Amino acid sequence: MTTSCDQPGRSTVSTAHQLARDQFDATAQHYATSTPHQHGDSLAIVRKWVAGNRYDRALDIATGPGFTAFAIAPYCNTVIASDISTAMLDQANASATERQLTNIETRFADATALPFPDATFQLITCRTAPHHFNDIPKFINEVSRTLIPGGTFILVDTTTVEDKEPRAWHHNVELARDPSHAKALTPDEWTAVLQQGGFAVADTAFTRVNMTFRDWVNRSNTPDDVVRQLEQEFANATFQVRNHFMVNPINNTADFTFSWPVFAGFARKPDRRRKRNSRAMPRDLSMCYYSRSHPDERGMATSVGKR
Repeated sequence: MTTSCDQPGRSTVSTAHQLARDQFDATAQHYATSTPHQHGDSLAIVRKWVAGNRYDRALDIATGPGFTAFAIAPYCNTVIASDISTAMLDQANASATERQLTNIETRFADATALPFPDATFQLITCRTAPHHFNDIPKFINEVSRTLIPGGTFILVDTTTVEDKEPRAWHHNVELARDPSHAKALTPDEWTAVLQQGGFAVADTAFTRVNMTFRDWVNRSNTPDDVVRQLEQEFANATFQVRNHFMVNPINNTADFTFSWPVFAGFARKPDRRRKRNSRAMPRDLSMCYYSRSHPDERGMATSVGKR
């Protein structure tokens, strides 16, 4: 039986994220086999930052096929893999079962209206997703609300450059390829947003995600006419764009290699209780949560246990 800990009045999914939900429901199988998502330097950065620690309860927001949740699972007693796409959650559950990960639970949840009580998690992660979020400050506030004081937040996302012309090109091709794209923030913008949300940014890291054009558009089911337009955008990219995003044709074909820059931030929620009472015990969270299942958009429990 599933026990709901949703707070009264919190919606399960916002209208603003309907486009992203539809997009990822339709493309979940492609992302489940995506090399950039299941491998890559950014996942190694997450592992490095959590290694050596032990967390009771963790949340991975916008988990997609679950790769980040799987990466942090060895360091957590329980990991909640959440998403607004039920198809993505099904993929995550299937992969968790194949990997024999018994501490993964899945949950249908909007990143800007998380259905969890305050101070529930010791660790929250979100990787390669916030550029689809329409309200970043609200997302950051929800992360802060659901983290315990002193809790850890690890954020990883494709970022962009400060230069106006290549930044506009980057945004336009991402939006044409996938209409659920919202905005990629620069590293300085991410740092400012985290600090404005009350977080102390303890570490940052930068890497790149290398891709090919054909795999990129195929993964998102981009329509053929848009693919042709994007081919021209890549073929006619200016020197600045090619330099910033490493755009290169492959053997003079309609395919290209390119890469997006990636920002990673390790942040902590301040623990003001320590100043008031250094002997304060952590809150017992063991009585609140769910079985290995996720409610669908109607709030019904959908079993995702062994099949």
